[in-house]
Amino acid sequence: MLIGIYALAIFFGVREFLVLRTYDPIDIFTEEWAAMTAIQAEINPGQGDTEFLLALQAIQRGDEEEGVRLMERALNTGIKHNDFLLQSYAQQLLNQGASHELVNLAINRWRGNHPTSPETIWLSLARGPDGPQEEGVLGQALLDVPWISRVEIERVAEDAGERWRAVISFYPGREVDMLQAIEAASVLLIPPAERARFRVRCSSFEDCTLVPIGR
Repeated sequence: MLIGIYALAIFFGVREFLVLRTYDPIDIFTEEWAAMTAIQAEINPGQGDTEFLLALQAIQRGDEEEGVRLMERALNTGIKHNDFLLQSYAQQLLNQGASHELVNLAINRWRGNHPTSPETIWLSLARGPDGPQEEGVLGQALLDVPWISRVEIERVAEDAGERWRAVISFYPGREVDMLQAIEAASVLLIPPAERARFRVRCSSFEDCTLVPIGR
């Protein structure tokens, strides 16, 4: 009897897998997605996942402040299972220049509820590397931060030109302080001859200074 149950379970599992593979996933910013969001909002108004879908639509329209407001409404429902919501909220706060206290709170809430999440956070860089050597210096400085497990340095094309960013992965179970990442990412602002003697120390995302190493 148990063998029969297992066989049926395997059959239906494989069937669902094969059926799902025959359909293309819905792009998050298409009319089909918008229609799905509208149905979700009608069926489950005020529910955390619904508010997050509405937030994504607001961001897609270019209204990032409304997107953050809707994410906060979603979080106020006590939702914890939505890994992408928690990560997206932290990323939006970082992008909008929120205080490091709020960003740290958001990231640690996300990582605390989803410690093994493969999602990343990207950090815009004030200056990108001039070549492979400087890219190595920057990457190593970021990897020296105790909660950063992996870093990718990317050059991103935008309407206003190009910019550099660091895409950061995390060690599970370690407290995150984004000020440490900002300090490490500022290494290229220090003249090469002075990097062995000085480091950047920040009291906020905007207030950073050069101090002798060891202080």
